[in-house]
Amino acid sequence: MNKKEIMDLMLSKVEESKKEAFIQAFREAKTIKERLTVAKEYGATLTEEEAEKLKGREGNAVSDTELDEAAGGCSCHCKCYCSCECYCK
Repeated sequence: MNKKEIMDLMLSKVEESKKEAFIQAFREAKTIKERLTVAKEYGATLTEEEAEKLKGREGNAVSDTELDEAAGGCSCHCKCYCSCECYCK
């Protein structure tokens, strides 16, 4: 599975009302252990192998853009999370 597929699967397990909080907490998680803990707290499923795949170049979690796209939003500066066409990509 690639990063987007892992994030899509995780987000599908998180209650709709908790997705924003989950995304914020996941962005702040810096280690595999922290990512696993966040996933468990929000009812998502994440293996150590998947958490390892989500590391960025500097060891951080997936990028804001990848999280936004997995969450169904856009990655533009407005962070509108709507279905508008983004011109910043």
